[in-house]
Amino acid sequence: MIRVVPLTMISLVLLGLFVGFIVYVLKKGASGFKIMLLGINITLFGGIIAIDPDSNLGGIEYLIALSGLIISLIGLEKKD
Repeated sequence: MIRVVPLTMISLVLLGLFVGFIVYVLKKGASGFKIMLLGINITLFGGIIAIDPDSNLGGIEYLIALSGLIISLIGLEKKD
């Protein structure tokens, strides 16, 4: 149990940096449609990992799916 908390915190930080990097790069030059497609792909990836009965990631797969949803919403709000 003691190891779970640091691993979860490290994975949350890495996930946040990954999402922040994607949003920062894509806000510069990509169209909103491409950002939405990327978010949908990330959401599907997280959903597939969440459904897999052999994966035991401690809820990180749901955070991946949520980050995909957030990226899709950012793409939806972007004016082309």
